[in-house]
Amino acid sequence: MANRSAKNKTKKKRSAQGKATSKSRNRPNHSHWLRKLLVRLSIAILAIGGIYYFSSFEIRAKMERVASSAINSSRTHGAMPALVAPIFDSLYDAIPSSGGMVVEGGELGRDLETPFLAGMPNSRIPIRPLLQPSYINLFNERSQQTACIAIRLDDTKRKKADTDGSLQIDARIPRLSPQTMTIGEWLPQPIAPAKALIGQHGERGAIDAKLATNYAPMTEAYADGVWKKVMHEFTQRYPKRFGEVWVYLGPAYLPESSNFGSAISLPDAFYIIAFDLTDEGGLRALALLIPTDAESENLNDYLSSIAEIEKLAGLQFLPELDFSIRDTIGDYVSPTVW
Repeated sequence: MANRSAKNKTKKKRSAQGKATSKSRNRPNHSHWLRKLLVRLSIAILAIGGIYYFSSFEIRAKMERVASSAINSSRTHGAMPALVAPIFDSLYDAIPSSGGMVVEGGELGRDLETPFLAGMPNSRIPIRPLLQPSYINLFNERSQQTACIAIRLDDTKRKKADTDGSLQIDARIPRLSPQTMTIGEWLPQPIAPAKALIGQHGERGAIDAKLATNYAPMTEAYADGVWKKVMHEFTQRYPKRFGEVWVYLGPAYLPESSNFGSAISLPDAFYIIAFDLTDEGGLRALALLIPTDAESENLNDYLSSIAEIEKLAGLQFLPELDFSIRDTIGDYVSPTVW
């Protein structure tokens, strides 16, 4: 009986071992599958790289356009997770043609005392420069609104400061107040964002951001929608990607623009221009003109030229550039946001 019981146990043990072995054989080997996938992906990347390297200029350009379109459609999608977006940005920036048109920059950017590139803009309207430590505001006292706020941002370690987001009267322009910028659904909203100014200048940036001269009438939907998105792109992501950017911001008005009873003009649009100096000393620019009734948050819908913005803002940017270079970059419209 003891021998028979021992034999039965041995048979059961062997049966269990056989079943375990069978299960292990049927179980998918995920590490092996992953290695095969990585090998195939590496071969595909090497093949595409080889085709690109040995192809003609025309084929290279076509491959770059296809890659740019594919990456950019994902990169600019509203559902793109914030943690993944920098990876797509790096892939996009690695494409040679993704930088858009680049003109000769010369000695631009060497003057560390001003956020304006190639000189302070010329103006067809009377403006008063309001100098702050964190930006320069070209203020139009006739319309009681800024014509342009220029800020310079880089990728240095972000500073911190407390801010309650309140608006403070600028003693230089005492007539400008929350009441004069409020009508119906239009409320005073900051143009240059406090987050960017604080990140660059700390407590000083928090103080400058509160000044009424840094505010303009916007609807809450506009301020919390497309304007918030464009501010994040231009003042948060761009400095991290490019190391340093110069950003111009301001309202734009059509000739038949509406007016408040207080004579403060109701903006028809807001513009933003980003300038970037490449490592090789070139200059490139990206301009957006966003109507105040804009509904889309796809920034590609608002691509514009610097020349168009100059007409509406009454300014001429980059006055110290050679006129032919200035006209070239002024008339250019980027095919997509950076």
